[in-house]
Amino acid sequence: MGKTRIAVGMALAVMRCGGRVTVVVPPVVAPQWRDEFRKAGQDLRDILRSLDGLVWEFERHDPPRMDDGVVLISQRLADLRVTEGKRWRADLLHLVAGNNVAQPRQGVRNAADAIDRAARRDGDIRHAVDSIAMQFGSMSKETQQDFANHSEALKLLEASLGLALGPFDLVIIDEAHKMRGDWSKLAALLKRVLLRRSASRTLGLTATPVELDVWQWKSTLARVGMSDDYWNYISPAVMAFRDAATAAHQRWRSDASVRQQYAAAARDFEASLAPWVVRRDKRRDRDIEHFMANAPRGASYRRQQLIAVQPETLSSGWRKVVFAAEALSVIGQVAADTASARARLTISNGHGVAGIIDKLVGPDKDDAKADSAQAMEDRKDNAIELAEENLGKNKRRQRADFWKRVLKAPFVDGDASLYSHPVLMKVVEEIEEITASGEKVLVFGRFTRPMRILTDLLNARALLRAVRDGTPWPHEMTHDQDQKALEVSAGQMGIDYRRADVDEKLHRAYGVFSARRVALRDGLNALLDDNRGQDALLEAIAKSAQRADSIVYLARAIDALLPSGETLTPQALFRALAAVTDALRTGQDGTIDAHTAGRLWPAMHATLEAEHKAPRAAFARMLYGGTPADTRRLLQLAFNRAASEPHVLVAQSMVGREGLNLQEACRIVILLHLEWNPGVVEQQIGRVDRKNSRWAQLMRQDIASGNLHPRQIEIRPVVFRGTYDEHHWSVLSLRWDEQRAQLHGRVVADSDRDTLNPEERHILETLESESPDLWPRPRG
Repeated sequence: MGKTRIAVGMALAVMRCGGRVTVVVPPVVAPQWRDEFRKAGQDLRDILRSLDGLVWEFERHDPPRMDDGVVLISQRLADLRVTEGKRWRADLLHLVAGNNVAQPRQGVRNAADAIDRAARRDGDIRHAVDSIAMQFGSMSKETQQDFANHSEALKLLEASLGLALGPFDLVIIDEAHKMRGDWSKLAALLKRVLLRRSASRTLGLTATPVELDVWQWKSTLARVGMSDDYWNYISPAVMAFRDAATAAHQRWRSDASVRQQYAAAARDFEASLAPWVVRRDKRRDRDIEHFMANAPRGASYRRQQLIAVQPETLSSGWRKVVFAAEALSVIGQVAADTASARARLTISNGHGVAGIIDKLVGPDKDDAKADSAQAMEDRKDNAIELAEENLGKNKRRQRADFWKRVLKAPFVDGDASLYSHPVLMKVVEEIEEITASGEKVLVFGRFTRPMRILTDLLNARALLRAVRDGTPWPHEMTHDQDQKALEVSAGQMGIDYRRADVDEKLHRAYGVFSARRVALRDGLNALLDDNRGQDALLEAIAKSAQRADSIVYLARAIDALLPSGETLTPQALFRALAAVTDALRTGQDGTIDAHTAGRLWPAMHATLEAEHKAPRAAFARMLYGGTPADTRRLLQLAFNRAASEPHVLVAQSMVGREGLNLQEACRIVILLHLEWNPGVVEQQIGRVDRKNSRWAQLMRQDIASGNLHPRQIEIRPVVFRGTYDEHHWSVLSLRWDEQRAQLHGRVVADSDRDTLNPEERHILETLESESPDLWPRPRG
């Protein structure tokens, strides 16, 4: 909703008044912040991630950060562990405190000298230096050497780091709800590292100030300076609104007194938070207003529709697996082992079941031998004393062994269990139906193994369809690592798979792609030859010893961005090349000179080589913790182009839910593995529910063409009915409803609005018109 742009505007206003700003962000979102500042005419240096990085800048004699008007820093900058190999970090504190240090690192010495020079001209820095020196000098020698977490010496080292950044007039915290604990590194950064002017202000940005409970307002508001006393003053209003919203959710139709209580509580809640909170209400967004004015009354621009896996559709083998998992949970952990007893909790996501089957089918031989020897020794030592006691346990173990055999019977190994997992098969079916209509799909999961199997299945099935239907495929042959997925997919699709036959067909059809890539390479070579030093980066590519390989990799990267029917003009080629190189320019924005280009290109080439040396199927791609940052940016670039691969992006939640703009070609999100936290789900959906979204474009087209039911953002949670998954979904749904009531004034869930009669709709609209409104009002 443009929170970043609003914050950039405020930061630039402070700079124009002579102030300094720091923006505290999760590192993954730093490129987006730099991009927004650049669009506003202000280039920023790369994010500062650590004390080590700052010292390295001083060693290179880079301009001190304390001279920058805006400083972009990581939320984990305060991670200052002084371990055995990092004892030199403490030298900064000693030098600031006026102590002699034998042979400090040159960067540490330069940082201390810069702080000393700044202290001579700035009273705030001088006062902070004197305070650190006095506190450190009053410590015992033992205390001065203790840099354990939360120790007094570590706190002074944190403050010394802040001096090297200089004082700030405005602190902007992105994702201000993260790391709420008082002992977190973000809390240390905000409380002890950052040096603030006496009249400084703090701006916190978050889409989810409350995630699991309304008490979380307290920690979020404390981030921007609310005292405990003030919280105690307003907390009754916050709790009263929570209770009133819950009551209204349950009895809004029948109880007029509940509606009156809700309206009164909403007014008190709004009055309590208004001095501290402003909201950019989505209901006032132009696209959403346009949707509401033209869609059926009461419709939401988001549509939630379950992908439900029904137990009655399971194969005989999978029914036995479900029964076995339930039985093992009843038998208990002592007899069945912890993982097996918990199988019912993880059967829906496949992660736990695959691990259990791995253990059952192919246990580690050394471990099994050791366990057997230990069990034999136990029986000899305790044969008489434990005979009666073990009788019951042995019976349970025998039952557990029986159900474990049932659990593993349909499978050869853990991966085999996932290739036929009913949830993955249902999701594959849904994705293929969606992509066949020309849409892209964003899938969020948590467990990498089922996510990888899903990606492999989608790619294998796409390849087999291309071969079956005679459509081009961008690879000349299949690869060894793909054979298992291809064989399983062929069986699922009823195709007789022979690798040699498939490779022959791929080879014959590859000529179309081969000719196109030859044309791309020729065009790129012409661009480099015609450049004549005008563009420093192109000149660095042209002069590189690896030019030929670079051209091959760039051609493959660009090919993924150009629609197959597009005419290959020099202008289109240059735009695509610029898009690829921009995505690779992590840590370097703005104009690049010859020296910088010569330093940057080898790293960019290495990224392209890792991504494109061995071409892979790209109908679906996976984004997880092991995906390099540059590759993430290339994936984001390609996914945001409607006609380009990948058509499906399978993203691990902790990696993909923040810092990525994925809205330009996608409006459909599948929640493969359910979360417990609705705030996390909102972050996931927020990847496509953004400004300049494909949904908004399609919605406007639908309305212009007279469609009475314009398209919506689609959210597709996956639920395995009859398993623990169903309970998980019910808990998440309840928490999600409470969050919507707290943050958006939506008393009734969207799923319950479709069946309202006109009278009920009028009552509900009247009730929700009383919801808290934290939209900033003009003053005066």
